[in-house]
Amino acid sequence: MKNKLIICLLFLMGLALSVPMKAQVAEGTGHTSIQVNADGTYTVQKGEDLYDIAKKFGIDLKDFKEANPGLTDEPDVGAMIKVPAIANENDYILHSCERNERVTSLLKRWKVNESAFRAINVSVGSHVFVNQVVLIPIQRIESFDWMAHLQQEEVEQVVVNAEADEPLEDTIVLEDTVAFVEPHPLIFDFEEEMGEVPQCHADPANSNRLYRVALMVPLYLQEVNDLDISKEYAAKTRKARPFSFLQFYEGFMMAAEALTDKGLNLDLSVFDVTDNVASAERALQHIEGQDYDLIVGPFFGKSFNVIEAYAKAKGITVVNPLSTRESVIEDNPNVVKVKPGDLGLVMSLSNLVRNIYFDSNVFIVSREDAADTAFLTQLERHLNVAVDEEVTVGSDDFLGFARSESERLEMGSRLVPTIDVEGQVYSTKDFQSGILDNVLIPNAVKRYSYDEIDEVLSQLSGVRNNLIVAYGDESVFATQMLNTLSKEVDRFPITLVCIPDWSKFEKLLVDNLLKMNAIYVSDCFVDYENDAVKRFVRRFRGRYLSEPQRYAFQGYDLAMYFLTALQNYGADDFMGCLHCHQAPMLSTQYRFHYGNYLKKGHENGKENLYWSLYQFDNEAIKLVPIDPYQKTGSDENE
Repeated sequence: MKNKLIICLLFLMGLALSVPMKAQVAEGTGHTSIQVNADGTYTVQKGEDLYDIAKKFGIDLKDFKEANPGLTDEPDVGAMIKVPAIANENDYILHSCERNERVTSLLKRWKVNESAFRAINVSVGSHVFVNQVVLIPIQRIESFDWMAHLQQEEVEQVVVNAEADEPLEDTIVLEDTVAFVEPHPLIFDFEEEMGEVPQCHADPANSNRLYRVALMVPLYLQEVNDLDISKEYAAKTRKARPFSFLQFYEGFMMAAEALTDKGLNLDLSVFDVTDNVASAERALQHIEGQDYDLIVGPFFGKSFNVIEAYAKAKGITVVNPLSTRESVIEDNPNVVKVKPGDLGLVMSLSNLVRNIYFDSNVFIVSREDAADTAFLTQLERHLNVAVDEEVTVGSDDFLGFARSESERLEMGSRLVPTIDVEGQVYSTKDFQSGILDNVLIPNAVKRYSYDEIDEVLSQLSGVRNNLIVAYGDESVFATQMLNTLSKEVDRFPITLVCIPDWSKFEKLLVDNLLKMNAIYVSDCFVDYENDAVKRFVRRFRGRYLSEPQRYAFQGYDLAMYFLTALQNYGADDFMGCLHCHQAPMLSTQYRFHYGNYLKKGHENGKENLYWSLYQFDNEAIKLVPIDPYQKTGSDENE
């Protein structure tokens, strides 16, 4: 059977969702060589600002700034700027609009004429809004000789093949998506209580079968009355309901089409199912009596209940893309919830401590709301299992702390006679003379509310790392924690774990987070340094003429995971094999346990247990992903 992707779009009212507008640029097409230094830097010339340089290289401002921390819009003449290893395939670059920016100021700052700007930004009116992405026309760069210092293999991945019949942006580079991948183990006490876990192996015969999938995404297309909309309305499309989840659909489609190119036979039906129950009932009329292998969506609770009830009766697996409610998987073994919950958070943090911070002085500090008590009790229990019961600390660490205390007290060359370490007083002479070569410190996780923060401060250790798990989703709590701990971080080594998802608090001081090696915990994280992410971003830009946001990555990841699971294990068995399955994803991973840890015996569905953890890198001044399931130090090869 020839590989194919059959797409049925229902209730889409003629909207060509997957066909990008062709960009036209009314400027010259000549090319001038660009002088780049041997070390990959560019020397700022007289009269140039960052906008000139960005146009010259065809690289977005934010890419330059990410590669050059602290870079301003008007760098000094003669300054050496690192050129990001990016080759622009288009005749435009993207600009994310700032507060109080207008089209007139954009034209002046970027030094482009209005006719060229309007030619590729037909929906932009006289006003733009914060974070709106517009296209800045540039001369197409015909040669990338200036990138000669880069590896040839990397250049070949990003340069357009002008003779190709099909645009490269429609192709995704994939790993072997059907190969079996050994999953990370869960923390040991979970596995002990669950018993033996069966292993699944991919059957090549499954990859040749045709799979029928329904995607139910809220597009609100009945609210789009006319495709030839006014400029004023077009300027507000990012805030309009018909476009809220459009990028989820676009990301899903990019993954689906990439997999069909790799051999997946897919019959995909797309339904516009909103928060209106009637839209779910209309979709149900279309799918009733048809043999679907998988349903993705709906996104809203009441509509999901309609489809979920039908799927349960027919034994069809249904994936809930966005809900955080534990109840969505109750009493239906065919429902999959991809947003992780409290159990996954406990497991991720337990593995983080067990594999990386097993010898740290660990605290849990929270708002201590009554609603959080059950979760915090579970977390405390499992972190205590994960830490070492006793930690050996050498004399060098004690003497190092004594020297830092002497400097803090301005004692000159004299050393403090005693040091207070975790409630125990030690004589520095004992370490200097060799009487004490190392000290065995009892280790246990300590839990406090923020009202008891003074107790936490009194127990901070100066001879080993202090891991503080701060649990609270309020900006006030986060700010209080940072303000309090920032006064101690120069004296005590602190690693702060920020849960849940402090990245939404934009006003938190980055300097303080850097000092505390802050670890963020979120349901997803996009690493823009990752090669696969770079390829996706380039192709999404080229295809849809917009910047991929959170939903684009989530749509891609969900499609990539569940479609490859079908391809590996077949429609009848893949639900029971999700605990063995991994796929090449961009913003997260999904991890499912074979059984149900907290509610044994219940006919419940499956919940993703994976939370993304990422940490501030002090040297690069950026966030980097960390793997809590990867052991460090001497335990790594055990």
